[in-house]
Amino acid sequence: MARRKNYKRRRIILKNTFHLIRKNGMENVSFQMIAEKSGISKSLLQSYYPHKVKLTDDVVRNILNTLDKQVNKFNHTSDGTVGARTKAFLYTIAMLGIYDEGLKRIINEVFSSNDTLDNWSSMVEEWVRKNQIFDEDYFNPHEVEYGIAFVITGIGRLYYNNNTQFNLSAEQLADYATSSLMYSFLHCTPDEINQALKKGHEIIASTDIKEIHHAIDTMFDDDKDIVC
Repeated sequence: MARRKNYKRRRIILKNTFHLIRKNGMENVSFQMIAEKSGISKSLLQSYYPHKVKLTDDVVRNILNTLDKQVNKFNHTSDGTVGARTKAFLYTIAMLGIYDEGLKRIINEVFSSNDTLDNWSSMVEEWVRKNQIFDEDYFNPHEVEYGIAFVITGIGRLYYNNNTQFNLSAEQLADYATSSLMYSFLHCTPDEINQALKKGHEIIASTDIKEIHHAIDTMFDDDKDIVC
């Protein structure tokens, strides 16, 4: 009973944190604001999440899990799925930033400085390992780790400066990131990369951004499994 109550309270805390940072940005949301919106004291909130970074990390992990489920749902390819999924996943993140100003605010803050990039790179690497996105029997896990750090930093800078300098489409951003990862760190051939980008485009063509956006909106609802 106590464990269920703790899980329910964490869900409430995460849901309220997500809504607050979506509206105000991560830097402008305090523990006190989250506690007040959640109907608990700041000290009780800190008993669940002693540090704000752990709280925001859990929010982003749930976003990643939700996006991965949605991309897989639209993935009808039978082979080359790692590269194709990577492209579709990155494209979806970029599109959500275009589609939703609040999500764009979160993504921009992630990519705004070296400190936040380092933190999110480490968090994404952990998420990739836990969810076994890349088969360790086929890909060198260390090179996957290096590749993720490289790609997140590079694509993060491109995304952050895109509106003012580059004017790249969401698919162009995804193509640059996916091909860099596959060629330099997964040691794929040009033909394998081209096939993955093509299959990734097929996934993208079948996706429904409104449906994915709704899944993000409702990811902390009571009937959804969450990470906390």
